[in-house]
Amino acid sequence: MSTRLARKFASLSLITLLWLISSPITEAHHAVLRFNLEEMTATADRIFVGRCLSIEETEELIAQGQMPVTRYTFEVVRAVKGKLTKQVTFSQLGHPSHRAFGKGGEITMNGRAVNADTFIHGMTEYHVGDRLLLFLIPNYLGGKVTYPVGLYQGAFYISRMPSGQELARNGINNLGLFTAAYNGTSMFAANAKLVFPERDNPLLEGQGLSSKSQSMVSKRGALPLDGLLELVDRINTAHGGQSGAIVSSVKGGTIQ
Repeated sequence: MSTRLARKFASLSLITLLWLISSPITEAHHAVLRFNLEEMTATADRIFVGRCLSIEETEELIAQGQMPVTRYTFEVVRAVKGKLTKQVTFSQLGHPSHRAFGKGGEITMNGRAVNADTFIHGMTEYHVGDRLLLFLIPNYLGGKVTYPVGLYQGAFYISRMPSGQELARNGINNLGLFTAAYNGTSMFAANAKLVFPERDNPLLEGQGLSSKSQSMVSKRGALPLDGLLELVDRINTAHGGQSGAIVSSVKGGTIQ
């Protein structure tokens, strides 16, 4: 990247960072608005379980300049909210970190090498083979890019236990999924249907939820994926949303 473009990207990164801080959608890494599961579900326009197939670091014409973006392609295993093709591609602003080799002059963060000209701190990263439950916000910056709701909060990495049970955990160990107050991004506490953070039992009873879903409010850390998906489905339906669907094409088959 040329010095001129690097300066332009640095300016855009600052603008984006300030927008993330002030926007009701989310905030920057060190002052992120917390999302409970209901508001996270209401804020996302696409929710799906998928596996990362490929990563492409490239540039995109954004804000009258070529800016670094990373295109991720996922195989959709289950569409929870929104119409999605079997393979979806979406772009996030910036380039991810890479393996650090301990060379002089290398800039590292959490043991990973980063490029100060193209790296955005707090932006979620994925690797080929990763399996995730993703909650993506509507595209922004002219429809070019997206990111998970609340940055790392809306990206749940899926692991499989020796027993075969699948667990889901986001970047803050699922903190606040049932206890974070509504922040007003896309709904207010008065519009809550299932999650009531101020109550001793924050999950509304009598909704026909399985015991696995009902017991999640008392668990710390990773949560059963099937119970989490059941609850997200129920929240989406309670807010009048349609169940997700895998379709043959959506605007040419690509979601950016």
